[in-house]
Amino acid sequence: MDKNARKELISGWKDRHPEMGVVSVRCIVTGEEFYSTSKDTATWFNRHRFELNSKCHRNRRLQELWNLYGESGFAFILVSELNYEKPDDVNANDLKELMELCLMENPQAKKL
Repeated sequence: MDKNARKELISGWKDRHPEMGVVSVRCIVTGEEFYSTSKDTATWFNRHRFELNSKCHRNRRLQELWNLYGESGFAFILVSELNYEKPDDVNANDLKELMELCLMENPQAKKL
């Protein structure tokens, strides 16, 4: 790969605008829902799906449900998207506040 192509790829990566916000893993059968925040939802969904399929997820209850019902028994959902101008301007408090609002709307949901 030549230098110009490499610079363009790096620039494109730095300039990307990832989807950020509150995400959920919902067990369709039981209705249990697990909330978390993410600065890159696509990466978050992939990582958690991989951990669950590998039977090494840190949340025991979610892992138990996954083992019981399998991947088809779950939905990965973007609950609320954070609107922002630049990714560098987003801090942990922005996502934390958004999470608290979502938990107030759905008090049965558990933090992941």
